[in-house]
Amino acid sequence: MPAFRKPIRFVVPLMVLLLGLIGCSKNSETQDANPTQTLRVAIGASPQSLDPHLITGVPAMKIMAALFEPLLVLNTVTEQPEPGVATKWWVSDDGLHYRFELRKNAKWSDGTPVTAKDFVFTWRRILAPGIAAPYAQEYYAISGAEAYHKGKVRDFSTVGVKATAADMVEFTLKQPDALFLKRMAQDSTVPVQESAVTYYTAFDDPVSEWTQPPHLVSNGPFILTQWELNKSIVAVKNPHYWDAENVKLEKIIFIPADSQATTERMFRSNQLDFDYGGTIPAEKIATYKQDAPDKLVIQPGYATYYYSINTRKPPFDNLNVRRALAFAVDRDMIVQRITKAGQKPAYTVSPIDDSYHPSSPLSFNPEKAREYLAKAGYPNGENFPPVTISYNTNENHRKVAIAIQQMWKDTLNIDVELVNQEWKVFLATRYSHDYEICRDAAASTYPDPADMLTVFATGHDMNTPNWSNSDYDALIARARVETNNEARLAFLAQAEEILLEQMPVIPLYYYAYSYLISPEVRGMTFSRVERPDFKSIYIEPSKQRQ
Repeated sequence: MPAFRKPIRFVVPLMVLLLGLIGCSKNSETQDANPTQTLRVAIGASPQSLDPHLITGVPAMKIMAALFEPLLVLNTVTEQPEPGVATKWWVSDDGLHYRFELRKNAKWSDGTPVTAKDFVFTWRRILAPGIAAPYAQEYYAISGAEAYHKGKVRDFSTVGVKATAADMVEFTLKQPDALFLKRMAQDSTVPVQESAVTYYTAFDDPVSEWTQPPHLVSNGPFILTQWELNKSIVAVKNPHYWDAENVKLEKIIFIPADSQATTERMFRSNQLDFDYGGTIPAEKIATYKQDAPDKLVIQPGYATYYYSINTRKPPFDNLNVRRALAFAVDRDMIVQRITKAGQKPAYTVSPIDDSYHPSSPLSFNPEKAREYLAKAGYPNGENFPPVTISYNTNENHRKVAIAIQQMWKDTLNIDVELVNQEWKVFLATRYSHDYEICRDAAASTYPDPADMLTVFATGHDMNTPNWSNSDYDALIARARVETNNEARLAFLAQAEEILLEQMPVIPLYYYAYSYLISPEVRGMTFSRVERPDFKSIYIEPSKQRQ
């Protein structure tokens, strides 16, 4: 038996304990027992799916935070793991065994218990080759996970995920993973109920009705009751949730919308309580700062906006072409004249801080950009084929694309066509590498450079630029097993320097989120990660809402 350390304990932040409380009803019907406790929130684009093991977009992850609960959750202030479904856990001295004890009162929304077997089924599904979970490779540290995911082994009992008791799930790793606990707080690891999934289809079939209301069975503080495509997604309080008595909201109405202008108008006309899409129209920021500062929130994020370049398509397989494009971008102009919400120019993919600061060759240098293009065989843009930039529907994305279109024309004399796509279509385009240059971004679910960089490893399902470099792969692999944090970050910095030198992506700016929130909405804690704690949010009614 592995030697386990003492169970990990927690200190609950005082600010959480001091959150105001209001009465809560146990009514689970769509009609509110307390209609004032309905949160109307815009989340950005319509989610491509509500299957937690298939989602990749931030809008869907915001909904997951209401419907599901993983083993652990990250504290929004400390960014450290805290109890979710698991109340406590142990880590073996060698860092290869993790044991999680589940809550005795954890239940599914149909009232049945959440058990360790549910997590075994969940991991069998996440790692199944047929489901093609986009983040499955993140969990290859689990013993046997890689072989099972690649279809080399079909017996899941060979994978290091076991139910050692009804309320105890244990993971065995083949190698240490310093970030394993934080990975267990990701939405892509939330449990799903086997009977709810397999009633409609095979467990590893990615196309199923099980995520449609009223079929979806979840274990979070809210239950999905309605999903009108491109209109609204409604969730009501889950009476079977283990902490239901402390959930204040009775209903959440999620409003998907691509247009920032539309959601801003909805907020002004009191059709929304919370514009949580991530960006409001840049031209409105100064107005809110002056006239309604209590309704505007600007929050730096652990996220980076960049363009991915399809490195397998000529002429973008030419490094000098990629360098020419990167050096022709004026990032200061973008953040000062377009985004206007405190974004910072990005010259790396991972946000830098005192502990992580890789060197970057990037700058705005038109002369150098023209030199690289000439080296690639296209002096002054002669004979350069038309370039296509693909982006999803969003006013900010359109403005950035127009600016870069003009920069590349002015500096490199190349023609750029802009292609706008609806969110779900765009995700498919990006995932299938059916593009030349596309709008892209990395938003970490646990603020760490590893979460930003691992996706660029060879063969990763989320490797949008379809790029490969063996030295980069080796450094990412070394960082994954390194338990000394300083050494781990050093390996990641070396890897990022290779990425920046090869330029399969063009970093543009580090995110600063801009939100609009009614003063009536209380209990929301903003952080570098866009994962809301809907348990703590409540509405303090005004005369207008009553």
